[in-house]
Amino acid sequence: MPGEHTAGQVLQLDAERSNYACKALRLADGDALDIFNGVGGLYRCELVEAHQRRAKVRVDEAVPVPSPSGLAPSVAIGLLKGQAMDRAIQQATELGSKDIWLLQAQRSNVSLKDGRIEQKLEHWRRIIASACEQCGQLWMPNLQGPISVSQSLELVCDDLEGVVFDLDGKVLPATREPKPRLIFIGPEGGWSDEERASFQRHQITTYRLGSTVLRAETMPAVALALIQQAQNWA
Repeated sequence: MPGEHTAGQVLQLDAERSNYACKALRLADGDALDIFNGVGGLYRCELVEAHQRRAKVRVDEAVPVPSPSGLAPSVAIGLLKGQAMDRAIQQATELGSKDIWLLQAQRSNVSLKDGRIEQKLEHWRRIIASACEQCGQLWMPNLQGPISVSQSLELVCDDLEGVVFDLDGKVLPATREPKPRLIFIGPEGGWSDEERASFQRHQITTYRLGSTVLRAETMPAVALALIQQAQNWA
């Protein structure tokens, strides 16, 4: 739940979380549970009113948690249709992405109109929150965009290394220096020739996965796991 919370405070869970706590987890009055606010706040609570639509919890104490290292990679994902985008964002969250940038790539098979942007962003933020709850991730990644590939390349600097996976890339080394990285994930149609040329001009590091071509919705999890492992999950 967003915001800072204090001991003794009573909070009402929304319908989705009330149902999860009381029906899926089968919690009852007096049971203990933890809640988080998405920005590193973890709170030990007691369920004081078990209701499948309007459950209430009382905050008992704040639990100290370490600050993030600041070295977690981020991803820039080409927009995908429907549930494929949902799964890509979910997996990027579970694998510890710091930021998730939405890319309007030239071959993206979906375009968000102005009237739908906020609705879709809210939908994806709920997916991020649910993924964090599932995997115990206390820091929700920032969801940003959509932006073009050229705009996303402006983010790459001395303090943020760009990485893209492509069949023409080199083999990813077993170890990499721990540092913030931005991983570019293309849409189902792949990168256009113009976008590939832009990566080369900006000297974006390119790696390959052998001869394997993965679905765009699978790549965030694979790429993040590879980079995280190479930098020892710093």
